[in-house]
Amino acid sequence: MKRAGAEDGSMHEKELKIGDIAHLTGLSEQDVRALIQTYDSLFTYRTIGRARLFPQKAVKIVRELAELSGRGLSPDEIAEEVKSGRKSAAPEEPAEEFDRDAAPLPPEVVIELQVMRDTLARQERRIVRLVEELEREREMGVEEADRLRKAVDDLEERLSVQQEQLALVAEWVDYFDRQMDEVTRPVLERFRRTVAKKSDSGQSPGRSG
Repeated sequence: MKRAGAEDGSMHEKELKIGDIAHLTGLSEQDVRALIQTYDSLFTYRTIGRARLFPQKAVKIVRELAELSGRGLSPDEIAEEVKSGRKSAAPEEPAEEFDRDAAPLPPEVVIELQVMRDTLARQERRIVRLVEELEREREMGVEEADRLRKAVDDLEERLSVQQEQLALVAEWVDYFDRQMDEVTRPVLERFRRTVAKKSDSGQSPGRSG
């Protein structure tokens, strides 16, 4: 029943194959297939066997897509432009009249523009990755600098503590030296006096003789 209805509709409007659309727009069949595949939601068609049959308005849509592709728009922006244009456009004219009035872009231009957009998209993704890597390296550099700064601060603090300890030890050494001098000086004096007395007593008999 659905196919019969479609056949009834085809009596009022000639349906077109992809080759017909390519001939009417001046594009290659490969370019037309690529546009239909990319913007499939914009097209209505029915299938007979392996062939797809499109209404004549598909010619206008393909022309609009080819023209908008040359403006550097993204696929989403192009689809939105075509949808809004279809809503506000006047009733469509037969495909033959569009063929006389329109000036489609050469197929090679459409393909080159698509390649350029894909290349730019890849470059943008690469730039984003590089920026992320640089940001990670910068964060790692900051963390490494903080770690080194903390290590230097720790070493300086340890050095300061050791210097204080050395100063304290030096004070104790001086103190003990003074104490030893005070203790050993009387002993040495007594020892000298004792030695002197013995020396004097040993020399006295010789003098008397």
